[in-house]
Order: sequence, then structure tokens, then C-alpha cells
Amino acid sequence: MSEEFEELSFDEEEEEIEEVVEEEIVSKTPSTKTPAGKKISVYFQSTIGPSPKQEKLVVATDAPIDDIKYTVSQIFGLPPEEFHLSHAGRTCDPGDTFEDYGVEDGDTVLLIPVSTAG
Repeated sequence: MSEEFEELSFDEEEEEIEEVVEEEIVSKTPSTKTPAGKKISVYFQSTIGPSPKQEKLVVATDAPIDDIKYTVSQIFGLPPEEFHLSHAGRTCDPGDTFEDYGVEDGDTVLLIPVSTAG
């Protein structure tokens, strides 16, 4: 057996470790901007199907209706193009927000089938 070993001092090892730690960590997750509006709890009630189903969701009041509608479609298992959101008898337009319709904490928003919405 050979007795030749490369001797490293502890200082050299620490320098190598510091070089690795100093590398910048880059996230692969895209940064998304979430609405900064007031958060409220809203009940979403489906009028689609044989029995009504209701789910509670916390949403930002300044989130676009399209974004909320997509999330609700995932929860209820419905394609977003098959229903409209309705509050206080008014159908919510895609580019608007819940602030535009006066939706408050604890309110109920209905999922109305496209075939019956006006």
C-alpha cells in the first residue's frame, strides 16, 4: 500500500464549501403576482346538477372574475365555459372583480349554467 496522501488543511476545505454556498439559487417556479386586495370568504353554490353543492373559498376582492371562475371550475369539476358566476341577481362579467359587484365577506355566489344565464 502506498502511504502517499494529499494533505489538505481545514482552511482549504472550508474555502471549497464557501464557494459552493455562495452560488446563487435560481428558482424554477415562475413568479406570479397575486392580487393584493382585501381577502374575503365567499360561498360558491352550484345550481348545476341534481343537488346543490356549496363550497367556501377565500378570494381577493380585486381578483379578476376569470381567475376566480377557473379556480371554482377546478373545485366543482366543471368546465369554466359551461357556467357563469352570479351575485345578487347579476351575472359577473369576466374582466370585472368582486369589488365591482359589491361582494362582501360571507356572501354567496351562484354558478349558473350558460344555457340559462342572460
